[in-house]
Amino acid sequence: MQIIIFDTEFTAWEGSAQRNWSLDWEHREIIQIAAVKVALSLSGAQVISSFNTLVKPVINPNLSDYIIKLTGIEQHVLDDMGIDFQGALLQFHSFCSQGSLPCYSWGNDKRILIDNCLFNGIHMPDFTGNFYNLHNMARKAKLDGAHLCSGELASHLGLELHGHIHNALYDVRSIALALNQWVEKGALPPSLFQTNTNIH
Repeated sequence: MQIIIFDTEFTAWEGSAQRNWSLDWEHREIIQIAAVKVALSLSGAQVISSFNTLVKPVINPNLSDYIIKLTGIEQHVLDDMGIDFQGALLQFHSFCSQGSLPCYSWGNDKRILIDNCLFNGIHMPDFTGNFYNLHNMARKAKLDGAHLCSGELASHLGLELHGHIHNALYDVRSIALALNQWVEKGALPPSLFQTNTNIH
């Protein structure tokens, strides 16, 4: 079977996570959506293709020094390469086989997508494959690494991965490598994903 592992990066400032973005001007505006398409079998989780796009925020178009350092995404690169959120969301929807493949994230990234639809006054496309929280699954299964953030998984499990932690593409590759190891060892059987209908 095939699944999508995806991640988002969004605007943040020093202390915003601790404040839960509670200040009037703070919003979790997406600046990057990345994903990998994975073939799941008893032998592991093989990455088939990847998706990565930068998104120009509208409410706070200028990135903070904090988020630049965290993600490695520079302002000039975002200005040059970024597209509007609606275009990015439609591309992501297409990558997910028009929303038919189940989408897994290390947390509740579905909420971030919905919030950004609200910010931009657009409707969320129909993702018939649904969204699932892989982090919750990992904690429930008491997997090695379940306590970590997604970008820390690969190094914690001794898996080689080059890139910038907290960059969405790096983080989804880190999750995919961890998932492959968990599936290979039988710690997270593919059957869990086939019957997964209620872990949102």
